[in-house]
Amino acid sequence: MDLYIIEQSSVLYIKNGTDTAENFDIPSLSFFKRVITADNPGEGWEKFNEHKKQFDIVIVPMDRDIMIKIREADPQIPVVILYTPEKKGLIDEFIPFLPDGFIKTTFDKKQFNTVLGKALKPVFYKKEIKKKDMLLFQRSKFSALGEMIENIAHQWRQPLHSIGATMMKLEFEYEHDICTPANIKDAVEKTNSILLHMSKTIDDFRNFFEPNKEKELFKLDEALQSVYALLNPQLIDYNIQLKTTAGPGIKIFGHSNELKQVLINIISNAKDAIIMNKIPNGKIILDIENDKKNVTIKIKDNGKGIPKKVIKNIFEPYFTTKFESKGTGIGLYMSKIIIEKNMKGSISVSNIKNGAEFRISLPLGKDL
Repeated sequence: MDLYIIEQSSVLYIKNGTDTAENFDIPSLSFFKRVITADNPGEGWEKFNEHKKQFDIVIVPMDRDIMIKIREADPQIPVVILYTPEKKGLIDEFIPFLPDGFIKTTFDKKQFNTVLGKALKPVFYKKEIKKKDMLLFQRSKFSALGEMIENIAHQWRQPLHSIGATMMKLEFEYEHDICTPANIKDAVEKTNSILLHMSKTIDDFRNFFEPNKEKELFKLDEALQSVYALLNPQLIDYNIQLKTTAGPGIKIFGHSNELKQVLINIISNAKDAIIMNKIPNGKIILDIENDKKNVTIKIKDNGKGIPKKVIKNIFEPYFTTKFESKGTGIGLYMSKIIIEKNMKGSISVSNIKNGAEFRISLPLGKDL
């Protein structure tokens, strides 16, 4: 396992200048995925800053200055110190610099694998978790895409029916010689108006899936209005009332589309619960509260709540209360990642009378 971790990692190897006896056995570095080499501590410090995000560990000689610089610049980066057998007695002097291990310049395979593997494990597992989260995020986006396509189809159904009815009326008038220029003009204007509305629907959905490259200050009421416009047409058909209120002055710093994704996921889950439990007059209410530092978004529904035995697991990956064909169990997990990691907020859920309540707390944004 240690060797596998080493093979997946990149190293910055800093030599000890002209003293070749204190340099590492170069073939030993072939185990690494990538090697960045510096001939002396001065060049090593330059490459440390130049390639900072391109290596996972640093191997340094017994040089106090480079060790201090690296520790001050990045206390988290693993650092392993090389020593010659003659200088083994100096190891205690470097302990205060908190190295992640010591290895001999003469290659010792067991020591090499053990020391470097142990030093790299936290970095390796952190990268693996990041990969998993990215995979889950992509799956979450595909799941959201499916829901959005369903919403597009729903929002287009009535306009397409109206266009078909207009064309049938025009055809009937033409076949019975009662079609006038005014009738044609009226049909064209009505059809163009419907097509314009359909085109706007596509723009709304495209904007939702367009990634925000940089975090920005955005207005909460505009984000909520966008979510309302996307979901309300379908909710109306299920006799579910969606109500939201947010003052125009509330601003948040982050990715607006990510917050929209979270809200759409929670509202969609509430809709499914209301439909599954056959609630005749469904309600989903978004209440907004804010103080000087934070804004709290409460999403409440009357879908009979979440079973007590599973509510504590609701944010775990792949956990779902829906039928297997209806849910992947990654939506609320990714919602938690987005709110807590990306937006530095918090998200929680509890049961209330007749339903459930999700609470999202986010730091207020400040005008730059």
